[in-house]
Amino acid sequence: MSFFESLKAVAAQAVELVQNNPQVVSGIQKIIEENGGVSGIIEKFKEKGFAEAASSWVGTGDNISIGADDVMKVLGKDSVKDLASKVGLDTEATAGLVGSLLPLVIDKLSPEGKEPGGDITSQLSSLASLFTK
Repeated sequence: MSFFESLKAVAAQAVELVQNNPQVVSGIQKIIEENGGVSGIIEKFKEKGFAEAASSWVGTGDNISIGADDVMKVLGKDSVKDLASKVGLDTEATAGLVGSLLPLVIDKLSPEGKEPGGDITSQLSSLASLFTK
């Protein structure tokens, strides 16, 4: 399986998980809001040593992914565990899902490499509709 095929399979799996667990999107929304919005969460990832990855999510190039362990390191195991209990997955699987989706969400919320202004909640709601169609 080529890299592109692997990436496509992961994306399809993430979309299926979100469709089966729409709480994931609201959980990511909560994580973003609790960490000071897009700029706050980007700053948090930068402070924990993931500046290149976090900057790529806001930038206009390719998004650098982040692993489950890294998600737990930055967001805290309790935050991920809380989301895991809501979506019915184990903590590791939830952290992996957040690691896959967070770069996509931040990227879509920051078109043209600019952090969003205005109501992030409504922006996230419309973004959620992309996953739940």
